[in-house]
Amino acid sequence: MAVLLTFIVPLVLMFIFGSIFNGGNSGPTGIPIAVLNQSKSDVAGKIVSTLDTMEAFQMVDSVKNAAGNIVPFDTTSMKEYVISGKATAGIVFPPDAYTDTSTALRLKFYYDPKNEIEMQMVSGLVRQAVFSNFPSIMAQSGLRLANRYLGSDSGSEFNKGLAILVHKYFRLDTANFLNPGKWMSYGGRTDTARGRGNFMSNFVRIDNEQVVGENVKNQWATSTIGGWALTFLLFAVTASSSSLFDERKSGVMLRLLTSPVSRVHILWSKYLFNMCLAIVQLVFMFVVGWLMFQVDIFSNFLNLMLIIISASIACTSFGMLLAAVSKTRQQANGLGTLLILTMSAIGGAWFPTFLMPSALQSLSKLTFVYWAMEGFLEVLWRGGGTVSILPHIGILLGMAVVINLVSIWRFKKGDIFS
Repeated sequence: MAVLLTFIVPLVLMFIFGSIFNGGNSGPTGIPIAVLNQSKSDVAGKIVSTLDTMEAFQMVDSVKNAAGNIVPFDTTSMKEYVISGKATAGIVFPPDAYTDTSTALRLKFYYDPKNEIEMQMVSGLVRQAVFSNFPSIMAQSGLRLANRYLGSDSGSEFNKGLAILVHKYFRLDTANFLNPGKWMSYGGRTDTARGRGNFMSNFVRIDNEQVVGENVKNQWATSTIGGWALTFLLFAVTASSSSLFDERKSGVMLRLLTSPVSRVHILWSKYLFNMCLAIVQLVFMFVVGWLMFQVDIFSNFLNLMLIIISASIACTSFGMLLAAVSKTRQQANGLGTLLILTMSAIGGAWFPTFLMPSALQSLSKLTFVYWAMEGFLEVLWRGGGTVSILPHIGILLGMAVVINLVSIWRFKKGDIFS
């Protein structure tokens, strides 16, 4: 089994990384994005429809209020929805986003850059949806600008002349040119390369506002330190738990059994030692992050410690389970490597979960790495209080209880004490 695991581990990792970075992958899926459309313009409605049909996004337009009823977003509730971490970004089309007299489309973009890769991708996809309707916006705005600066009569003559010129070289129906609403189905190229950004900003104006983490000194370190700390912690508690095999082989276990202690006492003493080791290691990792990368761990230190303790209990349970189901130290180490790397990869410790296929995204929520990561982000990134982290703590401790029950049952049936 130990030898077999040396082949299984790379195969599993190849599958996970291949599913994420394979060139044939359909791209990100299920990114939650909040949308509020207060405009009655066709352009805004078309952009919202485009966002709704994109597989990358899971569009949300309503929220549950205090009474438990589902109500549409308003500006305040949508912004709070993004701040709470339930959506990666939010888009607002105000009532005057594009009126009959507008020369530019206006919208508000709220974002939470907890992960730089995710934020860049979300921002790019949102702009893709907006600029897919750019030809219609540009045509309508261009005609209105001509009328504004040249006057109604001269502007109309200018637009008619321009329509004739466009028809001559591009074979575009002049009636369609003078009625840009018919351009809505046009799928032309909308190049946003350098040198054209200022030109397009005359017609599309996106007001960006970061709603979370603006006071974080080192955003990258703050959002990633928890994942790397968990990965190394899992290896440490697995090695420590596997020492039970060394104690059995050296005869220490038999000597302990001759003393006035039970097997349960031995197991819980090992468990408490490993849990203390895990807490110390996580605290050490976060202190190093504070010293080297200015990660703010003290402004919300009490809640950070609650997540650290909960994560340590869950990780220790995992180590004890490996010792309970394995027959040799080599098996425990091999199986531990497989599960640790798999949980870290799909749990969001190394890269955003939205990059994975939807099946792996659902599977990630069954790992305590995912919930520990979300807890660390809630504390360090969003500055959440005790109430906001209670769900993460409850899930971590619940997983630990289930794993401990399985471990105790397995220890009673196994021969690790013999």
